[in-house]
Amino acid sequence: MSVATAVTRLLSDRLGLSPELLGATSVERALNFVLGKVAAEERAEWTARLLQTEGEEWQMLIEEVIVPETWFFRDSEPFQLLASHLRREWLPAHPTGTFQALCIPCASGEEPYSVAMTLLDAGLDAGHIRIDAADVSERALARARLAIYGRNSFRKTSGRFREEYFIERPGCRQVREEVVRLVCFERANLLDLSVFRDRAPYDVIFCRNGLIYFDHRARWEVTRALHDLLGETGLLFTGHTELPHFLEAGYMPADHPRSFACRRGGVMGERLLARDRAAATTPAPVGPARDLRGSATVTPKEPPKAAPAPEHVPGLEEAELLAGRGELEAAAAICTRLLAAGAQDPNIYAMLGVIRESAGNAAAAEDFFRKALYLDPYHYESLMHMSLILERYGDVEGSRLYRGRAGRALSRQERERALKSL
Repeated sequence: MSVATAVTRLLSDRLGLSPELLGATSVERALNFVLGKVAAEERAEWTARLLQTEGEEWQMLIEEVIVPETWFFRDSEPFQLLASHLRREWLPAHPTGTFQALCIPCASGEEPYSVAMTLLDAGLDAGHIRIDAADVSERALARARLAIYGRNSFRKTSGRFREEYFIERPGCRQVREEVVRLVCFERANLLDLSVFRDRAPYDVIFCRNGLIYFDHRARWEVTRALHDLLGETGLLFTGHTELPHFLEAGYMPADHPRSFACRRGGVMGERLLARDRAAATTPAPVGPARDLRGSATVTPKEPPKAAPAPEHVPGLEEAELLAGRGELEAAAAICTRLLAAGAQDPNIYAMLGVIRESAGNAAAAEDFFRKALYLDPYHYESLMHMSLILERYGDVEGSRLYRGRAGRALSRQERERALKSL
């Protein structure tokens, strides 16, 4: 087994990252970049430690594989809903309570600080705010604790917020101390949220674009953990490409367009328990034993010259990753090129529907979702989005019918998965 293959498996086992979405090329590039910083005579020992422990070597690799992308008040609707939820629901029920928020992954800190500013601006006293923020990247956490940001972090921040909550510095801005002390940063892995159990329940959880690189099983593990951390009346904010997964788990969508927020639903625990029972009765795949400690260590050498690789054509997976990072038009451009090249994939139309819906163009979104359903009448994501669109139009009956079809599509998917596992 090559070192890159062993490292890819580790990234999947330890962090839940999907090998298919990571791609062998990106892992090899990160590994070679990090090894380039290690003396040649130490590379074999360094690689052995990487494969055996989660020490300094592992952290160096994570910093190259994970590229956080965020900014202050990324998408305005989630923070509008947060302020509304605080004033209309939480404060009347908890006039003397402490509002608890969790942001994971928090990247370089812009999101948890945005949450803090939103709560303060909505009228909540600083003494009644607690925000836990976590990420797997030590480099990102160091920047978050420093709380000094350049121009790229202020893409959509209003002038009022910049004046009230930041200090102007030469070429940058610093978050004011009264905001900084509201956020507690720590290192944590989305696959192990046990450190937050004693602090739960949380009134709001931001887990946006944290699952876009995850494989299917890891997504369900995180969904179960977040279910246990979120309060009964709390809000979970997720990425627009991830919302259908949480709805599939039994969450109910929040009534606020383009916020991509949801609440705990009555059937959620039942669905998660059903998946746990199915996983417990599904035999593990038979294959060679995986002992990464016995993996060969390889000192990189000059590769032989090869013929030029064919020009890479971006596919749907890359469009999904771009959309997850907020680069919606770039993602839409890839989808449009794929359709122009003759692709007939309902997932492409569904992606364009999500992008247009997030931009507030419900009519264009509906058209794309209908095209996806023409190709696949059981396309769960399109059925759920059509249900939400009709609900906003006030078509309660139409919304109910689409939600019923989505439930049948979900049952069909579960049956197919069960048959494949036999």
